[in-house]
Amino acid sequence: MSKGRVPFGSGRLRRRAAARPIARPGLLARLDAAPGIVVLAGGAGAGKSTLLDAWSGATADDVTAADVDDILRRHHGQKLVLATVEDLAIPGSVQVRADELAFAEDETYQVLAAAFADAEAADVLAPDLHLLTNGWPGLVALTAVWLAQHPAHERRARLLTLARCEAELADYLVPAVVAGLSGAERELVRRLAHLPGIDARLADRLDITEDLRAIPPFVQQLLRRPGWFVVPEGWKAALRAELPLSAAEYSRLHDAYFA
Repeated sequence: MSKGRVPFGSGRLRRRAAARPIARPGLLARLDAAPGIVVLAGGAGAGKSTLLDAWSGATADDVTAADVDDILRRHHGQKLVLATVEDLAIPGSVQVRADELAFAEDETYQVLAAAFADAEAADVLAPDLHLLTNGWPGLVALTAVWLAQHPAHERRARLLTLARCEAELADYLVPAVVAGLSGAERELVRRLAHLPGIDARLADRLDITEDLRAIPPFVQQLLRRPGWFVVPEGWKAALRAELPLSAAEYSRLHDAYFA
């Protein structure tokens, strides 16, 4: 068993695939305690958007250097958390870098346990998954879902094959996980990847789905806006490439969404 992990039978329960991301109380406490502006800086899949959604204060996602002056004017004197892939040098800001956004091994375990609905199986594979992904939240979630698509007796061998994968893990796993979705799930992901978000009313009006729900890791329910679902920013580009819309489809979807 991994060092510092709670033994079986001491509160670990079998859990079904998570409809919401795991809690990150340490990072949320840091956001609460920080004065002024906090900048979450990291690449796609670092968990920035998910953390923003879980925090209760003012936020701005996908911020670029060109946006900073306008955002600071609109939120003058207000506590604000920004998410960016750039290096934003804002005087007096608190910087939270990608290595600080990474999961601890126990958080990797929690994601895996939720995907497997099997705490013991997750405990066996979590150390190797954590080592393989360096705790990168997006990769942990993606790999957990991919492993869960395979029979339990195959998962260790499948995980070992990833260690020998020459391609970037996300480039290999996104098509594989998408292929494991049902046709209805793929269509929801395909269209939602081009939208800011939807609720059941919009999903019905746009004829996207009658079964709107989370599809980890690609579709998440917003904590800040109950009943709304989004594709996290870190997955949108990959999903748009994997499940493209034609120009005509995009135009119709865009026009109907904003009508």
